[in-house]
Amino acid sequence: MTAISLFAACILFAIGLLHVFWAFGGKWGVGAVIPRHNGKRAFTPGIGATLVVALLVGAAGVILLVQANLLDLSGQYFIVRMGAWVCAGVFAVRVIGDFHYFGIFKKKATTLFSKMDTYLYVPLCAFLSLVFIIAIVSGE
Repeated sequence: MTAISLFAACILFAIGLLHVFWAFGGKWGVGAVIPRHNGKRAFTPGIGATLVVALLVGAAGVILLVQANLLDLSGQYFIVRMGAWVCAGVFAVRVIGDFHYFGIFKKKATTLFSKMDTYLYVPLCAFLSLVFIIAIVSGE
């Protein structure tokens, strides 16, 4: 479990760093991470929103490390456990999706984003949700 939790936390930190890259103007991968509607982006996140996502994803990585007992922070384990449940839930909801652009029940399935969603983002979010749940259960 230690290796899986560490691997998942590294993925979360990498995703957080990628969001920082995008917030400061990086273009690599942008075409595959935002859904499109009629050939245009369904939304355009600003710098602030992108940095907030980077911070939240990084925090999820720290929460996972603490919950899996790979990082020791004095006290506040109730907060960490609740944070781990929130992370597990958020990633599970991301797997289910919005029933239109993303998730296993999406209707749009022909764009680059939808293909990446099917083959990478949904399985990754399912994996992360499962790792959080396992870390919670094994940490009790």
